Amino acid sequence: MLVEVSRLTKTYRAPDGSDAVEVLRDLELRVEAGQTVAILGPSGCGKSTLLNIIGALDHADAGEVRVAGQDLTKLDETALAKFRNETVGFIFQLHHLLPQCSVLENVLVPTLAQPRRDGTAGRAAQLLESVGLSHRANHRPGQLSGGERQRVAVARALINEPKLLLADEPTGALDRVNATRLIDLLLEMNRALGLPVVIVTHAVDLARRMNRVLELVDGQLREYRS
Repeated sequence: MLVEVSRLTKTYRAPDGSDAVEVLRDLELRVEAGQTVAILGPSGCGKSTLLNIIGALDHADAGEVRVAGQDLTKLDETALAKFRNETVGFIFQLHHLLPQCSVLENVLVPTLAQPRRDGTAGRAAQLLESVGLSHRANHRPGQLSGGERQRVAVARALINEPKLLLADEPTGALDRVNATRLIDLLLEMNRALGLPVVIVTHAVDLARRMNRVLELVDGQLREYRS
């Protein structure tokens, strides 16, 4: 089992300690190697919070999170940073590309935190080819369409050969055509690399293309029933 989440609880409170909102409550989740999972739910229900906890961008109040054999609740900040860089690839609703850097340089950004490795530039070029953007390698993000920028973000997420890909509303800023193309690309990467994908989305039709569709309701996950 690649991802094992048990009894996960997360509560947000106002600075003065009032108005506590429990967004995750004794939540359970299992993701197998090679599986694609979609998580549905309304805005504010805790979907992104769950993804951020799995990806070590946020901390739970209680519970256990194990990813690729590592118990995230027992790692210090240095180990968590290493985990984020080496084990998980992130794709967000906004691409977060650096506007002053070329497409190729943006793909290489996650490798800067690692010891210098030979072949990273070649791998970046291969990834750009795989997402159909090798001809855009020397362009700046501002010269690309929204769909192209998200494909660069996919290549960047894969540069360090992660064991898990997390996508938080990756199609939210795209039109329907480009949203469909992006999901096609994620599924292609899943098939080609055996890379498990967990995606948070509002789009039921896109979610149904995953192996498994879950719904976050009252802080807990359940199988989606249309």
